[in-house]
Amino acid sequence: MQKWEYKIITCKRNIGFFSDYKWNNDMESLLPGLGEEGWELVNVVAESSAWGDNNSGATTEEKWIFKRPNC
Repeated sequence: MQKWEYKIITCKRNIGFFSDYKWNNDMESLLPGLGEEGWELVNVVAESSAWGDNNSGATTEEKWIFKRPNC
């Protein structure tokens, strides 16, 4: 039976009046290295924790879930 190992990378950003709305991780630059290490993206889970009328429903955190065969 195939066994897997998993990696979760959490990306966060601040939402608000004085925020630049940028993510704390540049996933586009991380993906090639993860692929070379054998990691396969299986899911991205978005969460919204912003308050206020202007930010309601804004994604403030993403969990990027990867897997690879456990050798």
